[in-house]
Parts: sequence; structure tokens; C-alpha cells
Amino acid sequence: MSQPLIRHLRLYCASPNIKPVRAHDGVLAVAGVVERAALAWLLLVDMERWGRNQGASVTNAVDQLVPAAHRYLIGGFGIPIAETLIVELDASGAFDLVCDRNDGMGMRHEPLHAPGCAARPRSREAFLAAAGDMGRAMLQRAEAIGSGEWVGVEG
Repeated sequence: MSQPLIRHLRLYCASPNIKPVRAHDGVLAVAGVVERAALAWLLLVDMERWGRNQGASVTNAVDQLVPAAHRYLIGGFGIPIAETLIVELDASGAFDLVCDRNDGMGMRHEPLHAPGCAARPRSREAFLAAAGDMGRAMLQRAEAIGSGEWVGVEG
């Protein structure tokens, strides 16, 4: 597989139904894309993990955050939202799969399970088992930004 491209963007939603503002602390969106394989993961991290979110959480604003993060970070690669694996990392450290079952209920959160039940559901290990090396790179980027170590460009 080709080397994944890791991109990130900070988004802020003042409330669950307001369009997200770019480049402000609130939710950190980290995308991993392997263009040649048309593979994309989107990790949405509630920045409350680092005390930097006074707005809406991923859970509450998911209907606004997912389309915005996808458009800015993945859309240009031609990979549709429906084929992007989306995961939320909440303030408590739990990983949830964000999905739309096309049943009219919209986006919902379900526990992320590792393939073959190799790890405890919703755990970091479950995410790494599912996302592999790309997931590891995504988490490293998220943690570097959260701790203030990352000085790279967003987008």
C-alpha cells in the first residue's frame, strides 16, 4: 500500500446546529488518505481532552462536523463520505464508529470493534487494529497537536 497522507484541521462549533468555523480549537479532524487505494479514515477528536473546547462536542455536532471535515480534508481526493471510515475519539478516550445506516435516523455512534474481536471495543487498541499504520500516524498527529508540539500547517 502507498504511504498515507495525514492531514488535519481544527473546527469549532459554538452549538450543534451552527456551521463549524475553521482553525479554532474545538474539534480536531485528522484524515488519513491513501489516494491510489481510494481509502480514507477521518478521526474526529474532541479537544476537551486537552481542555480546549468550550463549544459543541463531536457527538452533539456530528451532522455539521462530518461534512465540513470531509470537504476540507478528503473531498478533493474523490473519496465520498459514504466510503470514508469515520471515528470519534471523545474526551474520555473512547473510540466510536460514526455511521449513517440510511434508515432516516442520520449519523449515529456505535462502539468501534477491532477485526476479529482482537481488542476491547472502543479502545485505542481496537482503533489501531482496525486502522493499522495509518491509524497510528493519525493518533500521533492528534496527540502532537493536542500537546502543542505540532507547528505544521492545517489542511
